[in-house]
Amino acid sequence: MTALQIFDRHPGIARFEEEIRCLTDREVVGIFTSQGELLHRYVGYYYNGILRVEIPDADRLISQGQILTHNHLSDTSFSLHDLETAAKFNLAEIRVVGETGVCSMMPSRDGWPEPGAIVEQCGKVNADPEFRSRIYRIQYNPEFRVRAKDVYKNTMRIRSHLHCQQVAEALGLIYKGARWGDCASGVRSS
Repeated sequence: MTALQIFDRHPGIARFEEEIRCLTDREVVGIFTSQGELLHRYVGYYYNGILRVEIPDADRLISQGQILTHNHLSDTSFSLHDLETAAKFNLAEIRVVGETGVCSMMPSRDGWPEPGAIVEQCGKVNADPEFRSRIYRIQYNPEFRVRAKDVYKNTMRIRSHLHCQQVAEALGLIYKGARWGDCASGVRSS
């Protein structure tokens, strides 16, 4: 499967993602059908200094099996809250867009694991000394430090991507990430 196939999406979803990917003041969530129909739109708010978007449980039933896409101001991949929401709402796909790229996570053939299993696996990856060492080696690599426009932001983006890869691999989820580019689907493989 190529990046074009993985990230090919309905033009309505593509327009929404283009609209929200470079926002710097708010997080916006859209829940779409696979045919590109926008079912719900939510705008985030700050709570105790953290930007959150809460989807009401009342919207859970209509959201099952749909595509949730949203932006991250930090330009990082999925948060623990994102993955828990995907499992809780039994989404067909969860997507996140940022200034530099787009990521997708889909369940395995067996569906999403329980949210508790996601929390546990995220904790295992975070506690893994090899994972932490790998991030440290990237962050303090002299070539990386010279090439990175913003060492902290780039390190957080890379850490988030690698974290999601490891969580997905351990739980049998399908995770892909790509940078924005000039191809037909709006992204190119990273």
